[in-house]
Amino acid sequence: MGIRFRVNKLLDFLDSPLGSQLKYYSLFYLILWSMHLILISLISYFHFLLNHNIRTIGDWIGDRGWELIILSKILIFYFALQFIRLKLNKVKFINSYFQNSFQLPRKEIVASLLFLLIALMGLGGVKVNQSFIAEFGRVILSIVGTFVFFSVDYALLIVLEIFFPIQNQGQRSQKLLIFPFLFYCFTYSTFIYEQTVNFNLYAFFFLLMYVGEWKRRNWNIPLIFLVLFLIPVYSFFGFDPVWSDNYSIFTMERAVDSFSFFILIAFVIGYLHLSNIRNPEYIYRE
Repeated sequence: MGIRFRVNKLLDFLDSPLGSQLKYYSLFYLILWSMHLILISLISYFHFLLNHNIRTIGDWIGDRGWELIILSKILIFYFALQFIRLKLNKVKFINSYFQNSFQLPRKEIVASLLFLLIALMGLGGVKVNQSFIAEFGRVILSIVGTFVFFSVDYALLIVLEIFFPIQNQGQRSQKLLIFPFLFYCFTYSTFIYEQTVNFNLYAFFFLLMYVGEWKRRNWNIPLIFLVLFLIPVYSFFGFDPVWSDNYSIFTMERAVDSFSFFILIAFVIGYLHLSNIRNPEYIYRE
């Protein structure tokens, strides 16, 4: 009886909006993992035909890490969108979301961005990278790769929210905690050949999800944080998880660990949360 009860509870959860989002997000990464593994296998096969050793193959994959990540994520996201287009009754809701869920940046957002950038530079001691390899194409790839890396997952969560809207506040809070952790775990297991994955991915994605619900649901504030904070951190300050600071104009004198990123982002979220309590916004448009 106990086992049957637990199974029924699990099945009920998987049929809930949050459970449905978890199922489809996991399916997305299962397909992505398979696609990426196929790409890596094909690359290794042709390298073995050329009598290259394992180290050479690993160096080649690492050197083209962002290209492989971009290709894998965009391809699978494209296929996901083709599936979504079959659900024509939901397309209008997607269009409505992007039209109505725009929120003008406020002084709190500007202050948060400045705090993150200034605090990070102060913690790490930013300096010009003397060993910088001047390859403009690699810098562009790092920028595009970082954008695709985060935005594809965030866009997928928007689509899943439209298909399976969560009304329960408890499940909304659970989603905010669960999906950044899944993003970290799935990234670690999928792109392990290209990336030095660390736990700051959880903090970064948590930040994007939080500001996407700040005041009211929106998509442009996460975009602002992605473009003005995460991309500079990865592509210009030497935190690129694929190429490190090899192609970054700046680097840090002192290491900034994941715990420090968590503290910085916790300060920002605390500040935004308090400002929302003091000045709540009740207007919401679907």
